[in-house]
Amino acid sequence: MTQPFVHGLEPADRARVGREILRFNHRLAETGLFTDEALARLIDEHPRSELTICTMKENPPPDETWIAGEADGLSGAELVEAARRGALWVSPRSAMTRNPRYKAVFDVVMADFARATGLKILTADAAVLISGARMGIFFHVDPAETMLWHVRGTKTIHVYPPKEDYVTEQALEAILLKENLSDLPYRAAMEADAAAVDLEPGEAVFWPQHSPHRVVNGPNLNVSVSVEFSTPRSALTNGVFYVNGVLRRRLGARPTSRGTPRALEPAYWAAAKALKVLSPPKVNVERNHQRQFDVDLSAPGCIRWREGFGPSVGRAA
Repeated sequence: MTQPFVHGLEPADRARVGREILRFNHRLAETGLFTDEALARLIDEHPRSELTICTMKENPPPDETWIAGEADGLSGAELVEAARRGALWVSPRSAMTRNPRYKAVFDVVMADFARATGLKILTADAAVLISGARMGIFFHVDPAETMLWHVRGTKTIHVYPPKEDYVTEQALEAILLKENLSDLPYRAAMEADAAAVDLEPGEAVFWPQHSPHRVVNGPNLNVSVSVEFSTPRSALTNGVFYVNGVLRRRLGARPTSRGTPRALEPAYWAAAKALKVLSPPKVNVERNHQRQFDVDLSAPGCIRWREGFGPSVGRAA
């Protein structure tokens, strides 16, 4: 492609980067990598151990959690069809960096984004999200810099302020220390300060680091790219939270991460790097999410519940 993947950002927008919700446009659909056929091929080529499959209620409430499943024996084409017809969310994790065809595009996309925003990107990763009508993602926070590039369908992302009333310092510490995936306590009163961003194909949104958010799809199959990346600023910020989380747990300290003098942040960052190598977290919830269903195109919602799970035992999709 001769034109940049990123457009719709003006030089004046640089002052808003990392401080406000930033909307822009992209040309990912023009690559041909997000058609049904291309997505089926991507799933077939992707390691099944790196494929997230989950379900939830339609128009999911913000305070519920997703339910994990498996799709042994199903092809990529069958999984794309199941997402179209059923109550499913299918995601080849790190697809944009693991698959050579997608990585070639992703590298150019992120270079375009860096030039447009003035950000120095240290590392970046991205998953492809394929999800059914009225599926979504619950109220949560990601520790990295995060943005969503929407390719097919319609969806609304609700973004909340990155403040203590919405995401506490201890909650961020638990996520960085892998004690919690990313879910947060939710209160209906939080909606008063939420920004609802409607996304059409070809639109993208980037929000300030540590902003909680949730997503609800429109009445159609959705395809998006969820990007996580680090910058010098985000790495320093997370280093402070990581070290303070360790101090809180091991020494009973009561540190405060927000408001840490910037002059001290490099020392926290270096200490965090050392701690991750010398004394990694002993608990990792990412490895312990129980599978409760199997994908079955003949079942209601393409969900066949395993024994002991499902609506009959209070675990409705």
